[in-house]
Amino acid sequence: MDSQNIANEFCIHSADLLDQSMIKILHCLDQLSEDQIWWRPQATMNSVGNLCVHLAGNLRQWGVVPFGDSIDQRDREQEFSVDLRATTDELKHSLEAVVSEAKMIWRSLDTETLLKPTNIQGFDVTFLHAVSHTSSHFVGHAHQIISLTRLQLANEYRFQWSPESDRGQLPI
Repeated sequence: MDSQNIANEFCIHSADLLDQSMIKILHCLDQLSEDQIWWRPQATMNSVGNLCVHLAGNLRQWGVVPFGDSIDQRDREQEFSVDLRATTDELKHSLEAVVSEAKMIWRSLDTETLLKPTNIQGFDVTFLHAVSHTSSHFVGHAHQIISLTRLQLANEYRFQWSPESDRGQLPI
C-alpha cells in the first residue's frame, strides 16, 4: 500500500468518525426538549447545547479554516456561555453544515497536504494532526452528549443501537 492509499484511508476514516458521532448526537437531540438541551448538571459544567456549539466551533477552526481561505473568527469562550439559547434545529443545522464542509475537504486531501505544517490556536501542527485532533475531539464530546442525555432521561433514554437491532452493521 502506498502513502496516498494510507492518506485516503485515514481521511475516509476520520470523516466516518464525524458521521458516526453525528448519528449519536442527533439521536440525543431528538430525545431532549430544548430546556433539557440547555440543562447543566452543575453551574460549572456544560450543557448538551454548549457542547454542540463548541463542536461546531472547534471543527470549523481545526478541520475547515486551515484548509481554505476562510478567516478564523471563533469566539471559544462564547461557546460555553450560560446565555446561549439556540433552538434544536439551529444546533442541528450548524453542526450538520460544518461536518459536511469538513468531510468534503478531508476526503480530497493527499499525502503532501496532510504533511504540510500549519498553525492553529497557536499550535504548530501538520494538517494530518489537525484532522486527527478534531475528529477525536468530536467523538469525545459526542460521548459526553450521550452521557448528559442518559443522565436526564434515565430509563426513558432510547439507545441508538443494540446488539438485537441490526447484526449486519457495525455498531456506531
